[in-house]
Amino acid sequence: ISNGGKHWTVNEVRALIRVWSEKSIQQQLEGTVRNKRIFEHVAARLQKFGIDRDWKQCRTKYKNLKHEYKSVKDAQYSGNTSKTMKFFRELDAILGHNADKTSRCHNDYGEKPAEWTKTTIEKKIRGKSFVTF
Repeated sequence: ISNGGKHWTVNEVRALIRVWSEKSIQQQLEGTVRNKRIFEHVAARLQKFGIDRDWKQCRTKYKNLKHEYKSVKDAQYSGNTSKTMKFFRELDAILGHNADKTSRCHNDYGEKPAEWTKTTIEKKIRGKSFVTF
């Protein structure tokens, strides 16, 4: 198996999260699409922990963790408190502030995202103003 197909160990993921949790890395990643250089830096930092992962592997793992975190957060917000993931607390410490801006926000009527469509349409029909996101 090539290194690209090798599963990440718990220690490797912890090290990635440790580097990712640094303010400077978070600030660089926020709102950035072209992030190859950032992940080259992350991979170099992981080398110092004895972890041999290239920038693409780091970026892929980052994206997968972020996606899984968002999925758990959305499920929990919808009432499915049984859904969880490994490293949730660590990721929540990093991503929790972003979740407040997206999945956990409310519209002008104080409704959760799952309630928006139905009531927004109803209120539009009645001629009241509303906000779409």
